[in-house]
Amino acid sequence: MFDFDYPKVKHSLAQTALQDPYPALHMDIRGVILGANLMAFWLLGTLQLTEPIRRDALLGRSIFSIYAMNFQRIPLEQNSEFYAKKSSMVKRMKVDSSLESPIYDRFIHAMKTTPQLEKMFEQAQHYPDKEWEHPFSIVLPDNIDPDRLLEFQVTTFRLTGDCGFLCTFTPTGSTLQVIEEQYGMLIEEYGDNAYVQRDDPSQDTKESNQIPFNFGTHFRAYYPSLIQDPLWYISGENKAHQLLIGSSVVGAHFFDLFFAPQLHEWMGPIQETSAPRAIKYFTEFTSTFQNEEHEFHDHYEQTMTRLLQLPDCKNMLDVSRKLPIRLYIPDNIEAPFYTCRVILPWPISFQIALQFRSMVRIIHRNRMVHTDIRDYQVTLVPENYETEVALILLHLQSASQQHFADSPGFMTSFPQFLWLLSVMRTVNEGLARVDEDTAWEPEPAFRRIHDKLATEYSEQATDEVSEIVNEFRDIIETLDRKEIVDKEKVLAMLYGFTSKTNLMVQLCEFLMVEIERYNNIETL
Repeated sequence: MFDFDYPKVKHSLAQTALQDPYPALHMDIRGVILGANLMAFWLLGTLQLTEPIRRDALLGRSIFSIYAMNFQRIPLEQNSEFYAKKSSMVKRMKVDSSLESPIYDRFIHAMKTTPQLEKMFEQAQHYPDKEWEHPFSIVLPDNIDPDRLLEFQVTTFRLTGDCGFLCTFTPTGSTLQVIEEQYGMLIEEYGDNAYVQRDDPSQDTKESNQIPFNFGTHFRAYYPSLIQDPLWYISGENKAHQLLIGSSVVGAHFFDLFFAPQLHEWMGPIQETSAPRAIKYFTEFTSTFQNEEHEFHDHYEQTMTRLLQLPDCKNMLDVSRKLPIRLYIPDNIEAPFYTCRVILPWPISFQIALQFRSMVRIIHRNRMVHTDIRDYQVTLVPENYETEVALILLHLQSASQQHFADSPGFMTSFPQFLWLLSVMRTVNEGLARVDEDTAWEPEPAFRRIHDKLATEYSEQATDEVSEIVNEFRDIIETLDRKEIVDKEKVLAMLYGFTSKTNLMVQLCEFLMVEIERYNNIETL
């Protein structure tokens, strides 16, 4: 199926992604680089170890010009998809008179230096399928080893609000070890504070500055969260986590979840980079327990015996020991910090993928005396607003069960559509307050909104359902027009939601028609 729409990510979490140990770029809508980490500087040949960081070598420049400078390092045979998709993007931008600019000329000129590249540029489709991702192979910087290729999976995310792009380079195969080694050397040479470079640091928003360091102000109660004990057994969880997983996981070990076959299937290549890092964190935080005199030593040994029976865990433990992984742990160890990306299926419809960033906060059991015995709070923070909507709907599904039981006339048309509008008003309110009201919760909001709607609309009026439908459409179309959420995805979520109960046959039929109506408009 044709797929052109880029995956979206919140601007604040895009800033967090620049702290990853793998190359990442923040660009404006023209492809001009606004921010980058030192791994990106190194990979794209604009930083040599021990030399001063030249910010203008990358920042403020077009990514297409930077790619053109590196064409000799990007062999065509392994990168046909890269060349085809970048050509498509440049051709569209040059056609758009509002974006006419010499910043693409260097790329176009480079694409005409050989007959093969020129033919590929001329034949590039206007809108290729899944333009936002492709494999990428590039020779090591400075031709250290001309025969050695670094291999990545490149993904480009669109920032919500249409304010630019985030481009990430996830290493695959043996490239992971090279990247981990280089990351460690860059941090040792330049320090953590210099790792992320931005074109104009004074323009950093309050929101982006707070993300890694202000846990309490950014995480809502309906974000999935759990508590791990000192050996990473799960000792607590919130309702959101139970709804996401489908059951309680208290008593299980974190790696029981992390190495579950279903998770590996959903996370794909991301797990190959996240898993060794997760194990490294575990090894670091339990290192003192290996001392035979430590009070947790016997529990640690029992835990390791158990974990080594998990095949994937044992393999990744070996990988983590071989890789020179450098961990990010804040100086203030009680400050929350980002660890990895997580992709999980939406329990209501497995066809919908939820994207999160895992944020961890260390909790000391004894605040009077500093010890190495501590718990950990792990919170999954939505990367995009579609995931935010999916989490809200999970809670509303739970709240609706009681609502159905309390509404014996729910089988008729009017209460079903009133319920649907209550859901959309709740979603709309939640998205409007997502960065300013962490006390907001879906279920109380839904009950308040539904009670208010019940007084606004009368079941006796003949045209009330049509008015409800019009407001429902207005909310979704406004969210879509403002680039907050994609209309098709929200309709698909609502259809998946309503199809789970026999009480919503009319709504299912209505939503199916809405989806068809949307698709027909899009094809015109």
